[in-house]
Amino acid sequence: MACRRKTSLGRTKYYDYTLSVSTYYELTEEQTDDVLIHEMIHYSIAYTGLKDTSPHGVIFRSMMEKINRRFGRHVTVSVNTRDLHAREAQQPADCLVLALEMKDGKCYLSSVNPSAAGRLAATLAQAHEIARYGWYRSEDDFFRNMPRVRSLRGRCVTADFYNSMLHKMTLLK
Repeated sequence: MACRRKTSLGRTKYYDYTLSVSTYYELTEEQTDDVLIHEMIHYSIAYTGLKDTSPHGVIFRSMMEKINRRFGRHVTVSVNTRDLHAREAQQPADCLVLALEMKDGKCYLSSVNPSAAGRLAATLAQAHEIARYGWYRSEDDFFRNMPRVRSLRGRCVTADFYNSMLHKMTLLK
């Protein structure tokens, strides 16, 4: 659930609500309905102006548990995507990869959602603990099985593995 917000005179007004469900994973109709109900709980809380303790706080959990009991649903706070299978048609032939070397010597590789690359690039410019980084294109299965990140996070790898992967990928300019 996403919405726009405008603050004026210390009051926040929410508007232009959007609910969306990703089609990246193969979900049953029941699983899709549970995800949509989860997002509808967020919408209900935001639309009515209720103040919860956190995004999945006391009010959210109370509403979720009430729906689950009353309607026999299986709405949860989060879903472990490791148990889900990505739709084959959704997986691109190549991946956008961010390779990071930290000042402490640790190395990270991330498969990046292309729509988030610009925002991540701006974040990288302000991160002082990064020694160097590069954007790459790869068709390696290692990246195809990773989640497409939209925030600055990645998989920590050994320096040897990191360097071997850099030689296999195409550096983007």
